[in-house]
Amino acid sequence: MQPGHTQPVLDLLQRLPLLSQLRAEDLAALARETRLERLAVDKVVFYQGDSCERVYVVAAGRVKIVYHDRDGREVILEMIAPGEMFGGTVLFFPSHPATAMTMEESSIASFSAEAYSRHLLNNPPVILNILRMLGVRHLSMINMQIMAGERVERRMAHILLKLAARSGRPTPQGTLITIPLSRQDLAEMACTTLETSIRTISRFQKDGLVSTQRGGYILVRDLKDLEEMSG
Repeated sequence: MQPGHTQPVLDLLQRLPLLSQLRAEDLAALARETRLERLAVDKVVFYQGDSCERVYVVAAGRVKIVYHDRDGREVILEMIAPGEMFGGTVLFFPSHPATAMTMEESSIASFSAEAYSRHLLNNPPVILNILRMLGVRHLSMINMQIMAGERVERRMAHILLKLAARSGRPTPQGTLITIPLSRQDLAEMACTTLETSIRTISRFQKDGLVSTQRGGYILVRDLKDLEEMSG
């Protein structure tokens, strides 16, 4: 981290729900140990299988978490927005279960696993926050496994609802997903082909469920019908 970056990093850490109960002195100490890097689009933060040595936070930009299966397919598990922590180190995994890659030019803050553990031991209430987050992510994984055997339309509806809930902004026309998404991104999230992803979104547009906007943004026009479709 370059000199003069401590205060912006401290402001970033203070906004993290997971660290909201850290004592002020511990938060300031963690900020001094935090590294801030600027990465171009499509740059790898860490690879699937790398050892977990640092905790990462998106300061600006977007990061996708991608799982590579044995057949070489890529499945997007999550999209990480500014202010969110990511990486297996957050949950004390020995290695990263998936690859993290920037979706756009991004600023990534990170601190060592050792510093993370040390400050958690000094602040037991934060451990409860981690357990809650673990529960939410585990439930999300269970839901995705349940959806794996469903029709593509149902999986796509589920994904759009999830993105709208996490990164949606209300507008007079509906809920705008503020993450730019290519049809390939949606295909990888729904575990389907690019052609099927294109056909499914086109069908959703024809039925008035969604509309697309310049830059790869999707406007969800009918949340209720998507909810019924996703079950």
